[in-house]
Amino acid sequence: MNSIYTEGSLTKAAEVVGITQPAVSNALSRLREKFDDELFVRTGSGMVPTQKTENIIKDIQNALQLMQKSVNEPDEFNPATSQKTFRISLGDINEGRILAILMGKMEKQAPNIKLECYYSARDQVPHALATNELSFAVDPFIPNSKDTNSMKVFTDQFVVAHRANHPISKTPNITLDELLKLKYINISNRKRGASVVEMEMQKMQLQPEIALRSQHYQVTPEIVRSTDLCLLCSETFAKKHGLSYLELPFNVPALEQYLIWHSSDDNDGSHIWMRNLIIESFEEVSALKSCLLYTSDAADDTPCVDLGGRRI
Repeated sequence: MNSIYTEGSLTKAAEVVGITQPAVSNALSRLREKFDDELFVRTGSGMVPTQKTENIIKDIQNALQLMQKSVNEPDEFNPATSQKTFRISLGDINEGRILAILMGKMEKQAPNIKLECYYSARDQVPHALATNELSFAVDPFIPNSKDTNSMKVFTDQFVVAHRANHPISKTPNITLDELLKLKYINISNRKRGASVVEMEMQKMQLQPEIALRSQHYQVTPEIVRSTDLCLLCSETFAKKHGLSYLELPFNVPALEQYLIWHSSDDNDGSHIWMRNLIIESFEEVSALKSCLLYTSDAADDTPCVDLGGRRI
């Protein structure tokens, strides 16, 4: 009943529960007879719950969460001995942000725990979390789902990154007109569509010239260093890869990243441990933002790190 409620489909509910679609249909028939109510009405947009279902579903979900917690963690979680595998949906830029820090923490605390990272399409994340295909996801957007919880773990601002000695580096206060004369790299795993910064520019009836559209951020630093192409990216990314950059001459919403998990894992000991590790990893990345020093007109694109007064 809960799976039909959360998935809105008998077929998807069957996948979550791990039985066939006819078995779910038969179970629903028995529930309808038991409660003397339709419970769900089939519509063009899926299975819609009746008022009777809305009245009882919260109690059902609470009971299921208690049972799930007992099944998942019959004993207190011990990271030092656990052999659990966690699966996280991360884009390439978030992999670059936290994986080295996160794996360092895991190596010390949980030498036998394994981590699998891959990108899961945004609209598939709630279902993947519900079926334990994913343990967590990190994304700029929170799913529109009643069964997921989230926490903001990272905030940054967008900048215009460019090579050292680029003509634009002689313009510390860049204007919109000067911004539009530049050629840009657009990073997206979609065939078309604007980035956050591009969408803000389009609101002003402005369209930047995209000379290259690519899937992965990690390929861009070398391209930026060796060409006149510019990159609209986070300040942390520019600093980390030693790219010169300028602030944007208009307001853009901050770049935010959210850690997302299924609500049934709220009290799971292993999830709480990994959740805290991921949060700590992002906190360390945020702390490093103020340590990465940068000179935009440097002869080379080499960042310098100030750690407790020591420059490297």
